[in-house]
Amino acid sequence: MSTDLRALTEMIIADHPVTEGELRSAAQGLDAETTSVLVDARARLDRLRARDRELSVLMSSLRELAEVRDLQPLLQKLVDRAHELMGTDLTYLSEYDEETDELFVRANRGALSANMRELRVPAGVGLASQVVRTRAAQWTAAYDVGSFPHDSEVTAAVQAERMRSILGVPLIASERVLGVLFAADRSTHGFGTEQIALLTAFANQGAVILQTARLLAAEREAASRAEAASAEAERRAAAMEASASLHEQLTRLVLAGEGSDAIARVLADALERPVAVADRDLGALATSDEEAAAWWTGGRLSPGVLAAVEVGRGTARWVDVGDGEVLGLVAAMAGRTMLGVLLVGGDPLDEVQRRTIERGAQSHALVTMQNDAVADAEERVRGELVADLVSGRDDWTSLRRRAQQRGVDLAGLWTPVLAVGWEQQRWSLARTLTGRDPRWLVAQHDAGVIALVPGELDPHDLAGRVHGRLAEAGDRGLVIVGGTHPAEQIPGEVVDVTALSRMLPGVGVADAGVVARDYAPYLALFGANGHRARSFARGLLAPLLEWDADHRSDLVATLDAYLAQNASIARSAEILFVHANTVKQRLERITELLGPEWRRPEQQFRLGIAVQLHRMSETDM
Repeated sequence: MSTDLRALTEMIIADHPVTEGELRSAAQGLDAETTSVLVDARARLDRLRARDRELSVLMSSLRELAEVRDLQPLLQKLVDRAHELMGTDLTYLSEYDEETDELFVRANRGALSANMRELRVPAGVGLASQVVRTRAAQWTAAYDVGSFPHDSEVTAAVQAERMRSILGVPLIASERVLGVLFAADRSTHGFGTEQIALLTAFANQGAVILQTARLLAAEREAASRAEAASAEAERRAAAMEASASLHEQLTRLVLAGEGSDAIARVLADALERPVAVADRDLGALATSDEEAAAWWTGGRLSPGVLAAVEVGRGTARWVDVGDGEVLGLVAAMAGRTMLGVLLVGGDPLDEVQRRTIERGAQSHALVTMQNDAVADAEERVRGELVADLVSGRDDWTSLRRRAQQRGVDLAGLWTPVLAVGWEQQRWSLARTLTGRDPRWLVAQHDAGVIALVPGELDPHDLAGRVHGRLAEAGDRGLVIVGGTHPAEQIPGEVVDVTALSRMLPGVGVADAGVVARDYAPYLALFGANGHRARSFARGLLAPLLEWDADHRSDLVATLDAYLAQNASIARSAEILFVHANTVKQRLERITELLGPEWRRPEQQFRLGIAVQLHRMSETDM
């Protein structure tokens, strides 16, 4: 082989750039056909070497991508490597959502604007949708928005990036389209077969890696959820075990006869939060600390808490309060009767903790019912003792023996206190009076409740204190304090106090704490032995009383007003809220029934006394 031919051969196979001109210059002396074959061989060799380099870069990129485990970083690296392979101005990847038939741009390289970030491509819009539909590469040398179904956001993004030449290839794995990989230039040109094949090959391999990453991500997420579920199950199991242990502890407290103080303390220690127990009247019964005690202002709970109590009364379940420091509460119910309320503060509770509070409320209800049963039995026995004591039915030897069995010493002085006219039920009045001092002997009596108070006390002070205590709930009624005597004289004193309780409303005393001795004149006229006074009033007013009963008129009331207003017809009419002529007509009827002598001063004096006695005894005649 000649030296010139050897040099030409080395130039053809050289691994460095050789222009066609340099090759033809070296082939001088050869015929044109041989020169053309040599030029084509060199070009083919250059293409093979370029393809080899591309494949080498492709495989290197794929190995790098296979090591990426997080999904979003993988998407970005796919775009970055495709950008390097293609050498285009802009490269981006859109992820395909099979359910909505939409594409979402997840990563890009070379973008000029923010429009490409998280761009949504609706179903059927643009070149991307054609790639998904055909499952094959699609390209255009000069992108025209009008050539495809378009969307305003997609159009704005294409125009902002000034894209002209666009190539899109599908990412397909396991027969599913995962997305579309795009390479775009801002100049107009076509895409060669080798460019399309290169991006397609990269996309095919990238799709497998992407699918693997998705599966790994789904597996990690499932494992994380399973771990979280396991941890939550363990936490709930531990919480339920702690709740069961606490319930056992509360049950032991109830069986041991412990009170609500112990329940509040145990719950507060177990839940690490302030706890309080309110009684059936919503007063503070037990508090775990000063914070819980501060939930009552002036002895009353806030309006928000009271509203929540009404809700809890109907459910006996946890009720959120959200008012001040009180987090929530549970009403302690026995059937439809509320026996108290359990209040809790602090941070929000989980479901198991709420059930624990509900169990605590049930324990309080059991304790209250147990205490009520004991108290009812004691009240019943003591009530029978008091009833026999004030009635004088039993002999004193038997009464003293029964009292001693109940731990009561009847020696010394006693004062009867009668409460009547209150809206509270009598058992509630009895419990309130018993709560003032366990030494008091309390029982239901007549229309109210009688309490026998030991010792010698200031009667006016005693009347005021008892009336004030009963009126705390906003109720109104009468409290009458009798005289202080030895126990043997109490029956007679109770008779007078009971008689006075029926008279006082007739003279306008219905809401007060009074002392019986202050109304001695009324007792003298109309006490238990005032039958003569009662007969006198009834006999003198009989014609008027009969007429009022038969004709539903008010002759007795008219006579009372007329005498009280010193025989003034005008003032009597004002008091009675009638016309003066009506008063005149009634006075004429009184004259017909009693005779004209009723107008004489002495007769009017007796009629005035009779009317007063009638008014005082109106409920008893």
